[in-house]
Amino acid sequence: MIFLANMRWIKTLILDALFPFRCFCGRWGVSLCENCYKKVTKTKTQLCPRCKKISKNGKTCISCRNKSNLTGVMIFGDHEGILKDIIWRYKYEFVRSLAEPLSEMLVERFGLFVQRKQFILTYVPSSKQRQRWRGFNQSALIAKQVANKTGLSLETLLLKKGRTSPQVGLSKKQRIKNIEGKIRAVDVRNLKITGKRILIVDDVYTTGATLEECAKILRQAGAREVWGLVLSRD
Repeated sequence: MIFLANMRWIKTLILDALFPFRCFCGRWGVSLCENCYKKVTKTKTQLCPRCKKISKNGKTCISCRNKSNLTGVMIFGDHEGILKDIIWRYKYEFVRSLAEPLSEMLVERFGLFVQRKQFILTYVPSSKQRQRWRGFNQSALIAKQVANKTGLSLETLLLKKGRTSPQVGLSKKQRIKNIEGKIRAVDVRNLKITGKRILIVDDVYTTGATLEECAKILRQAGAREVWGLVLSRD
């Protein structure tokens, strides 16, 4: 029995060395196989990010336009099931290769609209300590893949300054306070986004506090429209 257990352990080590990625279903060689990719469910409708009423492409409704800096937020799916597991592995097990299928989900659903609008792509910034801990900005990697797949421009427009507590577990009021004043434009004089449409890529949408703060900064810099493109809604 010990011999068999050791052989299974050795086999796993060899397979991990030859095929560093392993899907949820156990298949080696891919971080997300085609069958598991197909199991990811998307939301049936898009909602106004403010009042949550059904809205085409997640556009901020007429009643809420004067209450938000966001023109709209497009969200792929709900934060549950396999999509939640994929995002968790991507962010907390640091499986960078998952940026490819995650970006593909966004492009498959929203690619045509994004290309028609001729957005300038950007992403929610990470704090320096968070990026050192993770080794990468998860939103930036996905944004880069989306830009490559759509042929649109990707620009680093925003930075996070100072230290912030993780938003996970905070109330809406706490999230707003936590992020307020922590986002700034890279260099307003050189942004050249006056009159442009900007698309901010992020992973999870909970209260929208972070996207709202980012949108506020970009509007102040002259952006005509600011949208969000997000993987899941918690």
